[in-house]
Amino acid sequence: MNDISEDFAGFIAHTDAVRYGEFTLKSGKKSDIFFDFGRLCFGRELIKMGEFFADFIMRNSLNNVDALFGPAYKGINIAIATSIALNIKYSESIPFIYNRKVKKDHAEKGIFVGYDIDKIKTLIVLDDVITDGGTKYEMIELLSHYRHINIAAMVVGVDRQEVDENNELLLPLFVRRTGIPVLSITTKEKVILRKPF
Repeated sequence: MNDISEDFAGFIAHTDAVRYGEFTLKSGKKSDIFFDFGRLCFGRELIKMGEFFADFIMRNSLNNVDALFGPAYKGINIAIATSIALNIKYSESIPFIYNRKVKKDHAEKGIFVGYDIDKIKTLIVLDDVITDGGTKYEMIELLSHYRHINIAAMVVGVDRQEVDENNELLLPLFVRRTGIPVLSITTKEKVILRKPF
C-alpha cells in the first residue's frame, strides 16, 4: 500500500496551494509558508485532491457518516471534490454540506448549503490545514446548536505542526480540549521536503 501522506505532500508541494514568503496567519503568528487550497482551481487538481481525501477517509474507516462538512471557504471545494471521489472510486454516496459566512435571510434562507442539516446525525469535517484550531473551534460552536449532530472526526490536508508558548504541539492539545479526533493527511514538514527548486 502506498504512503498516502508522502504522496499527498508531493502533490501539494507542486501546486500553487503552497506559497513561500512572509505571511501572517489567522492565529497572528508569522510564517514563511502558507497553505492556500483555494488556489487549487483546475479540474485536474480538484479531482486529485478529492481522491486523496477519499482514499484517506476509506483507509481510516470514516465513511460511515451521514455527510461531509466543508467549512467556508476553503473546506467547501474539499467537501464537494471528496463527495464526488468517494462516489466514483468507492461507490460511496455521502452528501456534502457547507456553511455560509453570513446567514441568508431571503429565498431558502439559513446558513447551510447542501444536504439537509436536520437529516444529519454524524458527519466529518474536512478542511485544508490546522494551525491553532481557530476555525475548527468556530465550526464546533456553529454545529453545537444542532444537538442531534455528532462530529465523528476532522480530516485536514496539512498539519502545520504549530506549538504553543510551552512548545506543546497544538493539534493534540485541540483533540484533548474538544474530544474530537483530528487526522491530517500530511504535515508541513513533509511538504517542505518536497519543495520544488
